[in-house]
Amino acid sequence: KYIRRWLAEDAGMPFEAMELEILFYPAKYHKFASSIFALNDICSLISEKDADVCILEEPEHLNWYRSPGSPSWTNKFHHVVGVIHTNYKAYVRSHAPAGFLAAPLTAGVNCMVVQANCHRVMKLSGVLQEFHPGNEVVENVHGIRETFLLEGQRRRSSKPTGIFKVYFIGKLLWAKGFDILLELEEYFRQQTGSYFDIDVFGTGPDEVEIKRAFEDSAKRENRMLDNLSIRSRRPPLPVRFMGMKDHSFLAGDEYSIFVNPSVTEVLCTATAEAVAMGKHVIIPYHPSNSFFHQFENCLFYNDKKSFMIQLQKALSCSPPNISNESLKILSWEAATTRCIYASVISKRDDAKNKRLERTKERHNIRKAISGLFSNNMESGTISIASFGSMEGNRCEAV
Repeated sequence: KYIRRWLAEDAGMPFEAMELEILFYPAKYHKFASSIFALNDICSLISEKDADVCILEEPEHLNWYRSPGSPSWTNKFHHVVGVIHTNYKAYVRSHAPAGFLAAPLTAGVNCMVVQANCHRVMKLSGVLQEFHPGNEVVENVHGIRETFLLEGQRRRSSKPTGIFKVYFIGKLLWAKGFDILLELEEYFRQQTGSYFDIDVFGTGPDEVEIKRAFEDSAKRENRMLDNLSIRSRRPPLPVRFMGMKDHSFLAGDEYSIFVNPSVTEVLCTATAEAVAMGKHVIIPYHPSNSFFHQFENCLFYNDKKSFMIQLQKALSCSPPNISNESLKILSWEAATTRCIYASVISKRDDAKNKRLERTKERHNIRKAISGLFSNNMESGTISIASFGSMEGNRCEAV
C-alpha cells in the first residue's frame, strides 16, 4: 500500500500505481555484507507466460546467492538486461576487511554471475568495472520525479532573489566525500580567511563521527589527510546538520548551491535532482559525473583551488536558467527511451559476439590439445597429461 500510495501521490503516477504488479520473495539480511540476499530461486516465482523480457536491477547482487540447480535468468527469459549502478568493487576495497584482496575477488564473481544471467548490460557510468565485454554499454537509464522538473520551470520564470545558500543532501557516510569536504573547508579558510557555510541534510551510520569531526578541531585535523601537520585549535565549522529530508522539500529559493564532493558514486540521483531544480551544482571532474557535463548550471572542479573559484562564482550570481531540452533529458520518459535503445543488441553486434565466442572456444581447444601431448625427446616416448574434460570424464596418464 505504501509503494502504491507513494507512486500515485508523490511520484504523480496514479495509473502505473494501479497497474504495477508487485511480487515479494523471501530473503534475509546478512550483517557481514550489509546486504539482503534471496532465500530461494526468484526465477521459479515467475510464471512461464510472463517470462519474456526481464530487466534486472543490480544483477550481480541478485545472483550472488543462487539456489543449487536453479536455471539462469537467460534460460528463463528471451532477453535479459542488467542495469548496474553500484560500485561494489570500490566499496569492498575501501571498507571490507583485507579489501585489497577482497576487491578483485568481488570483481571476478560479479563478472561471472552477470555474464551467466544477462544478454545485455547497462552501466550508469564509466566508473564501473567491465562486466560483459562486447555486450555492455554506458548509459544513464535513470530519470527523476516530475516534482524536480516543475521546480526547474518555476525557477526559470521567477526573479532572482539574491539568496545563495549552500547545501549537501545524502547519506551520512565518510564514503560520500565528507573527508574531502573537510579539506575543502580548510583550504577555503586558508585562502579567504573564513569557512563557507553549508547545511547538510541526511542521516547515516557515520553520523555521530562526522558531526564530531566537523565540530571538534582535533578530530577534524585527524581526518584531513593533507593537513596532518596542523594542530592549532580551530573554531567549529559553520555546518548545520539538518536531519533527513526529501530533496523535493528543498525546492524554492532558500538554497541555490548544491555541493557534492563524492567520488564513490556511480551516478548520483541527488545531483540530477539539483540540476533539474535549476540550482548551481558544484561537483568534481570524475567519470561518475560525465553525464552532467551537458548541463549549463553545473560547475566542475579538479582541485581545491578550482573548487574555491567555482564556489565564489556561485556565491556571487544566480544560477543560469535550465532549458526545457535539458529538463527533458532528466525525465523518466527520456531515460526510458535511452533504456530501450541501449537494451537492443543489433544483428551485427550479435554476429560479431558469436564470432568472438567461436574464436575463443577454438583458442581454448588448441591450448588444451597443445598441453595434452608433450614430447620427451630424451626417452623417445610421448606422455599424456591427466586432465578433466568438460563432460567430467577423466583421461588417465599413460
